[in-house]
Amino acid sequence: MKAFFQGWVVAILVMATAIAGNIQAVISQDIKTGNLLLVQTPVNTDELDLAVALPELAEVILKGGESSSGQITGIDAQGEALSIQRSGKTATIPLNKIQRVVFKNGALVYRSNGRQIIRGERDRPTGKLVTWSGIPLNTFTIKNSTQGQAVVKLKPPVVTTAQLRGIQSVARNRQYVVDKIQFNSQQRTITILAKPY
Repeated sequence: MKAFFQGWVVAILVMATAIAGNIQAVISQDIKTGNLLLVQTPVNTDELDLAVALPELAEVILKGGESSSGQITGIDAQGEALSIQRSGKTATIPLNKIQRVVFKNGALVYRSNGRQIIRGERDRPTGKLVTWSGIPLNTFTIKNSTQGQAVVKLKPPVVTTAQLRGIQSVARNRQYVVDKIQFNSQQRTITILAKPY
């Protein structure tokens, strides 16, 4: 009887090994069936390209106390400059001269799906203000300056992996709208304050 059970244990182990090997072979193949559930896609859970919205009206406050307002149309990481447009005229301001950029409440904002938000009037934030500090300047890109669509790459040490999952969860059905941007031209980083809408 003992030999009988030992035989079954060996048979079960052999079958489990064979099944595991077949599963591994199927998973590692590049399946080209078009069924996304079958395609193995590498997912990097340590970084996130997050779509953020920039309201149409921003006030650029300079270190000398002066300010300029308009729509942010670009941030040049290499040239370390910000472009702002008002009344069809574009001005370029060196980042080392900017204290902060504040986006006006009541300004029109576009979600990534094209829907409009008017902050503070009819649309209220659905979450708390978040601050992301130490973002490398070259990881913030304005994709569509007309609608204020930008992308910021978030990853540690700017945010923890747990915070990243939380941000990703919020961004599934809400849009992060930028309230304020501050530049650190010496470290070539930015700080973004944003709220989900």
